[in-house]
Amino acid sequence: MIKGISVSAVVIILAGGIAFAAEHDHMHEMMKQGESKADELVELKIPAPMKAMQKKMMRQHMDTLSEITSALAKNDLNKAAEIAKDKLGWNEEEEKRCTTVEKMTGEPDFTRLGKAVHLKADELADAAKAGNRDRAISAMSELINNCNACHNRFRH
Repeated sequence: MIKGISVSAVVIILAGGIAFAAEHDHMHEMMKQGESKADELVELKIPAPMKAMQKKMMRQHMDTLSEITSALAKNDLNKAAEIAKDKLGWNEEEEKRCTTVEKMTGEPDFTRLGKAVHLKADELADAAKAGNRDRAISAMSELINNCNACHNRFRH
């Protein structure tokens, strides 16, 4: 009986070791593939305090997207519209922030990409306010794609 348990334990340990080794090799292969790609993102050369502020703002945008998603899931279209417009909509303050970063960095795409995000938030708000949940959800998807377009172009 003890011999049977010992053999079973050895088999389990060996099988686990083989599975771990295979996964380990797979992880190394994935890392090699990632290492061969050059970082093509444009670094935004702005002062450290501004970088910290901008990163905080991006996290707030993610929180806002979560709030909008929650409101849409509850079919509270008025709340979704209010959040999208008030927290993400395009306004003079957003324009000033985007153009300031653009001027500091000399990156002309920054304002265009940022504006696309905020204008899509306005479109989402309009669709939700009109009671068109499907269009609001579609605008949310496009808004996230616009966010990603900026993050696929720039880094800190």
